Amino acid sequence: MRNKEYLLLVQEGHLTRSALIGGLNSIRQSNIGDNKRGLFYSGLFELATGFERLMKIIFILDYKINNDFKNPSDKQLRDFSHDTKNLFVKCAELALKYNLKSELILNDRQTKILNVLSSFGKGSRYYNLTELAEGNNKIDPIAQWLDVIDDHTLELRSDVRERLQQIALSQGKPNSWCQNITGEPVTTIDYHYYMLTTEKATPHIIWSVIDMLRPFYSLLHEQVRILHDKWNQEESIPFMCDFFPFFLTQKHAVLKRKRWAL
Repeated sequence: MRNKEYLLLVQEGHLTRSALIGGLNSIRQSNIGDNKRGLFYSGLFELATGFERLMKIIFILDYKINNDFKNPSDKQLRDFSHDTKNLFVKCAELALKYNLKSELILNDRQTKILNVLSSFGKGSRYYNLTELAEGNNKIDPIAQWLDVIDDHTLELRSDVRERLQQIALSQGKPNSWCQNITGEPVTTIDYHYYMLTTEKATPHIIWSVIDMLRPFYSLLHEQVRILHDKWNQEESIPFMCDFFPFFLTQKHAVLKRKRWAL
């Protein structure tokens, strides 16, 4: 029989996996149209939750390694709050400490994704409600995410962008106006172009996220190996990396995948 600690870590592994996969699926299906714009919010919520819980698992395992198999206090976990950015910095330091080949290094596009998730986790997820109640003038998370989409749109081949522009010109009119998802007035040509580029850029955003997660697989594997070797505690510590094989998905497969299975 497995002990309680093992079962709790298993439950946390399932929860974290579900949050991350749910976030990937929501972001993959999201777009600026009325029927799909809510998926931006659910995707950011689930990804922010998944990243946070993944990194707190890593913190717990590291604490056990360095404190005679003891667990951190609830206060020590809560001190991280929902600051995904700070947690990522701490995990990057651990990857170096464990001499892993897969370092947690982000490019500019991934750094922007991490900033959006951290901001969302710390409070911007309430943007709509707090703006209604207080007019807080804080950054709209959707506006932040549109910036992420723009960055990845620029990574599309120029001929792809030109083809999308031609399609948008055929679907919209230069003297016909509507509101973008952030409330700004745009021509229907621009609106259709944003919809088309979001659809094309989103698989590349998913790849950026998977590439951010990839080193965590090696980090979890190494931590559990150390714990098993040092204390012979297979009954207390599951192989946490086994919950996240999708971290290792290759780019060509990520770009083709429309839905991630649990």
